[in-house]
Amino acid sequence: MLEDPRLNRKKVRVPRRDSYEKRPVLSATIHPDLKRTLVAMSERTGLSISQVTDEVLYVGLVEMQELPELEE
Repeated sequence: MLEDPRLNRKKVRVPRRDSYEKRPVLSATIHPDLKRTLVAMSERTGLSISQVTDEVLYVGLVEMQELPELEE
């Protein structure tokens, strides 16, 4: 099984659920192909679908220069 080096449990940049306060949930309807990909990434990495989705959105928004990159 190949592991995507961009998405690794030890390299997740978005804060983990236990490290921030509880906030309202955002619901969105996504295309079934996107859902299938997110679920497959979740199963491959061991991250929750929510964590995978956060990471994918974060990386995409940084690349689009819509969000500043987090400092490590």
